[in-house]
Amino acid sequence: MDWTTCLYLLVPLIAFVYYLLRETVFQLEYGVMESFHPAIIVFIIMYLSSALINRTFSEPADKLFLLQSTKQYAALKRWGFYYSFLCNFFYMAILFSLVYPLLRFVHHFTMVQSIQFALSMISCYLMSKLVLLVASKWVKFISLMALTSLCSIAVFYANVLSVLITILLIAFSIIFYEKCAIRVHRYFDIQTRLDVEAFYRWQTRIFLHNPELKTMKLPKHKSKSPLYFKKTRSTDSISVLTEIILKTIFRKKSYIWDYLRIICIVFPLILVVPWWAAYLLIVFMYFGLKAYISAIFAEMKDHSIFKIIRTTDGDWQSAFKKVEVYIVNSITLVYIAIITCRFLLF
Repeated sequence: MDWTTCLYLLVPLIAFVYYLLRETVFQLEYGVMESFHPAIIVFIIMYLSSALINRTFSEPADKLFLLQSTKQYAALKRWGFYYSFLCNFFYMAILFSLVYPLLRFVHHFTMVQSIQFALSMISCYLMSKLVLLVASKWVKFISLMALTSLCSIAVFYANVLSVLITILLIAFSIIFYEKCAIRVHRYFDIQTRLDVEAFYRWQTRIFLHNPELKTMKLPKHKSKSPLYFKKTRSTDSISVLTEIILKTIFRKKSYIWDYLRIICIVFPLILVVPWWAAYLLIVFMYFGLKAYISAIFAEMKDHSIFKIIRTTDGDWQSAFKKVEVYIVNSITLVYIAIITCRFLLF
């Protein structure tokens, strides 16, 4: 942006923020926030600390430079890590200074708890960067939530030992990041993807909220995945046939609604009838679902597409057993577990 535009934005913003802080934080008046439990405030600050970005200043094309000059590229990433750490430390210092009077004078945090809070913010930021590199796609969210919760809990049970452990965690995180993410380029692709996402984070938000820029974005064409289990590694004919069958069942409304009708009718009945009758109903449901799935298989097998795709009867039998495990045996075991818990507990 032009410096005059920046000036017109920054001067009113600084004046407004100063007036807001003078009337709230400097006067120890937080309004509605005083009624919040301190655990909620600490958790939000921890989450904001874990969400801070880390820049490596690398792009996919740098892989060639990485192979030619490994030490120089490691020095570049090390500089990027220190630069990001200092910038994020500045942001965390602002967050800490804003909530410190509330926690110290309103919720009566001790000095040890305040020190633990500040150190936990730094450790949460560093550990979250390691989690993003090491953890898989499905584990990242759970790991980050668990990490944020543990760092928040540590604040309320703070003592000298927990402070020392947090300092050791910070040192361990820096050393581990140095060895696994800077010196060793094992996570180059992950780091590059995260760096690109971090670079375009603010630009993406501007495009999302500006109606004129929003029209410049290319529309996303949603296409259905050909496989039900997208991450499957098996490419044999039985697995492919199983996924085609599952896709067909879940996409055709008549199939899925008839299936849901069967299991939904049985569920309230097993909760009100005696336990022996409930087990009997589950047995009837099991054989009814097997007959229903067999009818679906017979209808699908006669489809003209399978005259082009060559499949054997053995493949169909194996696929039938797999689908039966997924949508018949699983719901049967769940219902049996519900009745067993009801019989034992009530």
